Amino acid sequence: MDRFQHYLAWYLGLKTPAPGEGVLWRLDWRSPAPPWVIVIAALGLLIAVTWIYRRDGESLNLRQRLTLTVLRLLVFAVILAMLTELSLTVERTGLPSVAVMIDTSASMSLQDQYPAGSAATNMAKSISLQPGRDAHRLGLTQEVLTRNGGQFLKDLQRNHQVKLYRFSDTATLLDSGNLEATDDARAFESTENETGSTAPSSKPKLPPFQAALVEISSLHADGEQTRPAPSVKKVLADLRGTPPAALILFTDGVASVSEVDKLSTIAESVRRKGTQLHIVGLGSDEASKDVLIYDTLVDEVAFVGDPMSFTAKVKSFGYAGKKLTLRLRKEGEEGVIATQEIKAPPDGQPLKVELSYTSSKPGEFDLILEVVPQSDETNKQNNAEMRHVSVREEKIRVLLVDGVPRYEFRYLKQLFERDKSTELSTLLQDADLEYSQEDRTALEHFPVKKEDLAKFDVIIFGDLNPGVLGPSVLENLRDFVREKGGSIVFIAGPQANPAALNGTPLEAVLPFEPADVRVPAPDAASYDSFHPVLTLEGQKGNSLFRLGDGEADSLRIWNSLPSLYWFVEIPKTKAGVRVFAEHPLKSGSNGRLPIIMLQQVGAGKVLYHATDESWRWRFRRGDLYYGRYWIQAIRYLSRGRLIGKDRTAELSVDQLVYQRGQPVTLRVRFVDEKFLPTDPSGVTVMVERKGEGRQPVKLTRLREAPTMFEGQLARLSDGSYHAWISQPAFNEAPPSTDFRVEAPLRELQRRGMDKADLQLAAKQSNGRLYSLDNVDTLPGEIPLGTPIPLQTDNPIPLWNRWEVLSLFAMLLTTEWMLRKRWRLI
Repeated sequence: MDRFQHYLAWYLGLKTPAPGEGVLWRLDWRSPAPPWVIVIAALGLLIAVTWIYRRDGESLNLRQRLTLTVLRLLVFAVILAMLTELSLTVERTGLPSVAVMIDTSASMSLQDQYPAGSAATNMAKSISLQPGRDAHRLGLTQEVLTRNGGQFLKDLQRNHQVKLYRFSDTATLLDSGNLEATDDARAFESTENETGSTAPSSKPKLPPFQAALVEISSLHADGEQTRPAPSVKKVLADLRGTPPAALILFTDGVASVSEVDKLSTIAESVRRKGTQLHIVGLGSDEASKDVLIYDTLVDEVAFVGDPMSFTAKVKSFGYAGKKLTLRLRKEGEEGVIATQEIKAPPDGQPLKVELSYTSSKPGEFDLILEVVPQSDETNKQNNAEMRHVSVREEKIRVLLVDGVPRYEFRYLKQLFERDKSTELSTLLQDADLEYSQEDRTALEHFPVKKEDLAKFDVIIFGDLNPGVLGPSVLENLRDFVREKGGSIVFIAGPQANPAALNGTPLEAVLPFEPADVRVPAPDAASYDSFHPVLTLEGQKGNSLFRLGDGEADSLRIWNSLPSLYWFVEIPKTKAGVRVFAEHPLKSGSNGRLPIIMLQQVGAGKVLYHATDESWRWRFRRGDLYYGRYWIQAIRYLSRGRLIGKDRTAELSVDQLVYQRGQPVTLRVRFVDEKFLPTDPSGVTVMVERKGEGRQPVKLTRLREAPTMFEGQLARLSDGSYHAWISQPAFNEAPPSTDFRVEAPLRELQRRGMDKADLQLAAKQSNGRLYSLDNVDTLPGEIPLGTPIPLQTDNPIPLWNRWEVLSLFAMLLTTEWMLRKRWRLI
């Protein structure tokens, strides 16, 4: 509303327009005759008045005659207004709308290289100085919309109602997405100036404009797919009946699902609705280049002189076929301890890499495996992963005991004798006295003292008669697991294990009740073969069954192993037992019968084999998979004892790799109940990504499992994370775990801005494509659009107001005075 209208509205007592309202003024009258009659009469009156003053005012100059003519015509106009009952009608209108659509798909998390000195480069530098913010495409969008107190949106609000949407696969109105007036932002500023800062305790609700800025700043690029055209359709459907003057899109234009989702496919339809597409293109014209390394694996425990094998996967974008350098170094040191040249795989395809290193010194090392960053790479934070390795001089000390030299005993003895990382001791209960003198690994008797047992890390307990050992030795074995953190592998047999363990101290550490077990008769022959089936826990929950390069390859190898024949039937397991492999057909009260299972007992672990036929896996393969399984099992069981981790609790995640936007579930299980926190929320896990701050996560106790605590963490950025328990405190290194968050592959297959399609869409809709260099001109180029009718006020009669009568009298008086002065009377 201009100043004259504003003053006139005040004078006439009209209601002030509400924020976001406009007004249209219209003069109405009642015509006493058809319009053509009035037009002819007006022309005749004009001719008559002009002729009269030309005849009577021959002595006057042209200016004087025109003045008198205009005055006389104005008198007739006032008379006509009174005769036609002239009135003023005020129509109240809403401002036309514009919709701002912000792309929040995964591709908007990419960072790009822009020309030096460009607005995008300067903006990225400014963002990088702000803690917790990233200079990716969405970050640049947020900067444009929120900088200078949201000036960009304020400029739009001068002539339009603003609707704020986010979109990926579809469009969604923001919670604070309705911005209807510029007064909102000004009101917030004036309130701040008048009242000063608000006390923290009051926490007033933010005005809509300020709330919108906060919500825009909190958006995350986590959409799994981008569908620009359906998103535009959704916005137009939301605003049907009042089409927006324009749609303003901040996007890279990449349609990740189908070509029919491109923006240009709907541009013509948008134009026919009277709407323009004004697009701010985000991203470089060239594809975003990046190299990332992930899934780095290495044994946590290594030995001096033994090679450590680092395996990882590398993906690249924009470097296909180029030579890259893979290197290994110690954290805090510049020197490279191992290096290798690799060839970059095709864009988006994983490449498995392997690099070996042999340490000549013992110690605790943080080793970084990285691909040397490229000069034109957009994101150099994902080129490296760090792993902690404990290099030790001592070997894993294994005690292998059995009653008789079964096949399992013989092949395990041969395997661990050859393994350089294992120090083997053996005991055969029924061996001759000369056996211990002839075999360098043989012991004369079973270790009877606790300190003698403590010298071992893992005990493999075969079909041994516990009655020969005695109760005190069995108690020491139980305490070896519970208190000392040692591990026992029980291998079932037809004679004593597990039948003879019933009622002994070892019953407490078994993952089942021995009395419930059915053991086939020693002389019973079995001709029914079976192939154990890996459970989900066996496939994903540990490293024992990592027989190949990956999970799928390991499962394929497992399924190709020879079948087994003999096993003991365990119908029911104890609570908390993790079953790794089970019978494919036979079931018990807990489901399928377990074949391989694990139980945490106090500070240690117990692995139970319900069969003694794993030696069959050597058929035509030797120790390839048989040896890999058993060595991995021994290392897995001894790891905590060798590393020195506190064994009172375990921290785990529900999966190792998450898609962006997936919540990360953290679980803590207390293996010894005496260390359980009394507070139901007494467990805190700290999560850290390299180069960023730490984030605490509160875990709460699960009602159905009192020893378990669980919590979730959402909306994590891409990268590798390290998590550890910070509360309660532990005497030694706290339990920890690692996981990774990555973007959906389909979203990142095309990484450059689709400039051609964005230009076509803008042209077809009579809009324009903007860059970050000229985005500030956009609000001024949006068409005004058509006001939206809201209501019509009651007509205000003007013909009978005293102002009109006064004007009539003033015009007559002025004309009479001028005629007298110019001697026409």
